[in-house]
Amino acid sequence: MTNRLITVILIGLLGWACSSEPTMNTTHISGQFSVADSMDQSNDLSGIGFTVIKKDSANANADTLFHQVTDSAGTFSGIVSFDESRQYPALISRNNRNLGRVGVILANGDSIDISATLPNMRESLAISSTEHDAMKVYNRLNKNFTRIRNLANSGYLQGDSLRQEVIKWSDLFWQVYADNEGTIASELAARDGISILQGFDNEKMMERIRSVQDQDKFSDIGASVGKNYIAQTRGLMPALNYLDTLKQSTEENNKRMQISMERIKLLYDSARVDAAKQELEGFKEEFSPQIRPTEWVESMSYDLNYMSPGDTIPEFSFTENGQTVSRDSLLGTPFILEVTRLSNRLYQNQFDRTVAIHSIYKNYGLEVVTLPLDESQITVDAFFDERPKPWPVADAQTFDRNQLLEKFNVRLIPTRFLIDREGKIIRKYVGQEYQDVINGIQTLIQNDKEPAS
Repeated sequence: MTNRLITVILIGLLGWACSSEPTMNTTHISGQFSVADSMDQSNDLSGIGFTVIKKDSANANADTLFHQVTDSAGTFSGIVSFDESRQYPALISRNNRNLGRVGVILANGDSIDISATLPNMRESLAISSTEHDAMKVYNRLNKNFTRIRNLANSGYLQGDSLRQEVIKWSDLFWQVYADNEGTIASELAARDGISILQGFDNEKMMERIRSVQDQDKFSDIGASVGKNYIAQTRGLMPALNYLDTLKQSTEENNKRMQISMERIKLLYDSARVDAAKQELEGFKEEFSPQIRPTEWVESMSYDLNYMSPGDTIPEFSFTENGQTVSRDSLLGTPFILEVTRLSNRLYQNQFDRTVAIHSIYKNYGLEVVTLPLDESQITVDAFFDERPKPWPVADAQTFDRNQLLEKFNVRLIPTRFLIDREGKIIRKYVGQEYQDVINGIQTLIQNDKEPAS
């Protein structure tokens, strides 16, 4: 082998090694701080520090990404390098004393301008950049939509009026996505513009999913929202094929992993337990222990072995006003079993919907049973002071909380189970998955109508 060929190979290897290193993103940050005369009349504004930090976990030490100190005129500027575009915490300090904490959105190629007057930072702080300005628009829109959603959850908006409102707000979110494309706010707005259409305008929802599904960052919403719609309207196999196509067109490893997780979950929810177990083993081989979510794998493995559709719900019992309610006492009655803290915000937002579901489907014999994890009966009673209590709710501490969480594999709250008359699990719903419960109830009712073989 000639020396020239060896040199070429070495240069190629060095080039490959350099290209394999992660590319760092950069943002320019500049600031102008002033100090109120009542605090400092020296006109020397130096020594005010602005520090951006990165903390990977609650117990990890913080890494400093950026630190600059103002000059005598109160200005600073510099370049911050980072590996991921997102919001980072920043500290403002002077003379080794922290004066405040803010969040700054770092995105590659962006420029951030910051100004504030000490000591009234909360009132005077202003942050402007392409990312921050877009996020202000998104947050304002989302805040207004939250009020509409609360009205809907309380029953003040229904039928065609609700549908028209949802479609209108979906269009507003989609406009924010189009006007601010490439920003974090744009991505959040697109997700809202898609997800809130579920059950109101599914055709427009799927049209929007398809318009963004060639972008890796949106592949997960296709894998969840799009997959659910296809499974409901066309069946299991078309939904699985859709996920396979989505995964093949997705390059980012984390997104491919999320699509695989949705595929396993779909098989589990469809009672294809053996297939789901097989795919879970393949999932562990395909994705390294360093990136795959260990807790999710453990939870899914437990559910597949002990809490699958068709399995009998584990035994439970509690007392309410001195009366004992148990799994066996509920046999012959289909029911939704809720495990939650009553103080949980998501549970509170979903409560009015549960009341409406119970009101409609109690005519088919459906019951709701709530096991609150709150330790005080005062908390339980306070929750129902201004709310209806149309179903059994366990008195506080009348069941073993830790045993319940372990036996029912509750990792997130609220967690619910839809149970048939024989005590068999129809489906487990965690958090936002509860929006799919109507489909499960209708399946349960249909099964009740069918004659036994």
